[in-house]
Amino acid sequence: MAELEVPQLDRPALFDTGAWAWVRDRRFPELASWFNEAVETGLVLVCDLVILELTRLAPNERRAREVADRLAAFEAIPMSGELWSRARGTQLELATNGDHRRVPPADLLLASTAEEAGVALIHYDRDYERIAGVSELRHEWLAPDGTLA
Repeated sequence: MAELEVPQLDRPALFDTGAWAWVRDRRFPELASWFNEAVETGLVLVCDLVILELTRLAPNERRAREVADRLAAFEAIPMSGELWSRARGTQLELATNGDHRRVPPADLLLASTAEEAGVALIHYDRDYERIAGVSELRHEWLAPDGTLA
C-alpha cells in the first residue's frame, strides 16, 4: 500500500467529525500517527458541535463521559450566535446550483465555525468542497478524495 498524502499543518485547524473517525481506522495506521503528532503539537482544534458528535458515538454513559473529558483538553473554537446566519447564507448560496439539499446543516455550521475563526477545516467529505465553492472556507482533505474508502 502506498503512503497516504496528509495535510502539512503549520497552524491549528478544526477537524471534521469524519476526520476523527478516519484517523482511528485501523486500516490506516499512518493517519493515526500523523494525527497523534498533530494533537501533541496543539494543531487539532475542536468546537462544541464536534464534541457533541464525537460524544454521541460513545456506546454508553461511562465512555461518553470519558470522551467528553478528553475533548475538554483540546483548544475549542467558540460557536457564536452569528454562525447560524452565516450557515443560512451559505445554504442559500448553495441553492443557486441546487446543492442546498446535499449539504447537511451540521456541515454548514462546522464550515461557518472554521470560516469565522479564520482556520482551515480538515475533512474527508465532498460537502466541504461544495461549501468552499460559495464561501471563504479554507479547507484541506485529510487524504486525497477516494483514497480511504
